[in-house]
Amino acid sequence: MKKFFTHILNIFFPIQCLGCATPNVFLCATCMRKIPRARNTEHAFTHAVFDYRNPILKDAIWKFKYAHARGLARDLARPLYEEMLGVLGERLESAVEGDTSEPGKYDGEKILLVPIPLHPKRLRERGYNQSELLARAVIACDENRIFELAEGVLVRTRQTPPQARAEKRTARLANMRDAFHTKKMERVRGRTVILIDDVTTTGATLLEAKRALIKARPRAVLAFAVGH
Repeated sequence: MKKFFTHILNIFFPIQCLGCATPNVFLCATCMRKIPRARNTEHAFTHAVFDYRNPILKDAIWKFKYAHARGLARDLARPLYEEMLGVLGERLESAVEGDTSEPGKYDGEKILLVPIPLHPKRLRERGYNQSELLARAVIACDENRIFELAEGVLVRTRQTPPQARAEKRTARLANMRDAFHTKKMERVRGRTVILIDDVTTTGATLLEAKRALIKARPRAVLAFAVGH
């Protein structure tokens, strides 16, 4: 039924670039290049690609989350993937190029991608988790060489109001306290983990997710978002 509904929407509202109306793409490469880069994030372990204050990006994220524009995952994942490679450095770039023979380079252990989970109630209402779609699209860009989706590792234990409605940073932190729980702890132990989300503001969500994951004793936890 949802696929049928999406098909009908595409007939009456054909896909076009949110910036310039180029057909068959939500964000064309030209408009993507015009979006300013993200400001520095609140925490050293978090990284973001674009400035969320940009109206085109803000519109794209809104449609991605609330208007069933799932195809945006593909458009947003490419710059997110490139940002991840840039932060992780040359060691991983060599693996993408297929060269794993040089000493000190990629050792073959895949990095776990953990999308920020939705509460089950919100997931039922929305029908999909946009962060999971992003993570899957990043893995498609990567051709399953470096990254591996870790499903069900992080769960949302309680439903929280949208972070945009919590005005002060302290309120956001309190809002997210104990919102996540780590399952399948043996899968995380000793591994490098990357949290994936669409937007980070104060970093409260990612910080609380990291706090939950640390209990499983990973090697390292990083976080990446499309917008900040």
